[in-house]
Amino acid sequence: MSSSHVWSAYSARAKEYAAALGHMEATAQEDRRLVARWARGVQGRLVDLGCGPGHWTAYLHDLGLEVEGVDPVERFIEIARDQHPHVTYRRGSSACLPARSYGAVLAWYSLIHIPPQDLPTTLASLRDSLTPQGSLLIGFFAGDRAKEFPHAVAPAYYWPPQELASLLERSGFSVLDVEHRQVAGARDHGSISCRAV
Repeated sequence: MSSSHVWSAYSARAKEYAAALGHMEATAQEDRRLVARWARGVQGRLVDLGCGPGHWTAYLHDLGLEVEGVDPVERFIEIARDQHPHVTYRRGSSACLPARSYGAVLAWYSLIHIPPQDLPTTLASLRDSLTPQGSLLIGFFAGDRAKEFPHAVAPAYYWPPQELASLLERSGFSVLDVEHRQVAGARDHGSISCRAV
């Protein structure tokens, strides 16, 4: 499925998605701690890429970070601005992030719909958007191999954490931490933090 089809699928269900998942109460406490710990080490401006309805962006803003939320789905940006008027949001994607403009990128479950063969191009865009030694944190669905599965909105992909870590290293990042956590009643969670080199 092309990125435009994925964006259309999210646009059609943006209100439903925001009501179900677009608030911090719907996130795992472990994830909030992880993101906050990572954010404390960030230097410079931060972008929440694929911010959806904007709750993670607002969370980071309230921690005192200079952050903006970016998402390709206009309806998500409208919802985010309405719910968090004190936070900056704009429409965009990884391909339009300005070069060397951010100290950090949060890509929290926002790369899950990218086919494995296309992910290196996206990771290169993220690396190019970062200042030297800039930080990247990725959240994703962890699995035993890179394969597609029927996500509720659009087809998504599992990634073995170490395989994704190797791809990040080949894409110009130095991997700092890899997490794989089983979640009761849900798909396994993975996260990787790394730095641009």
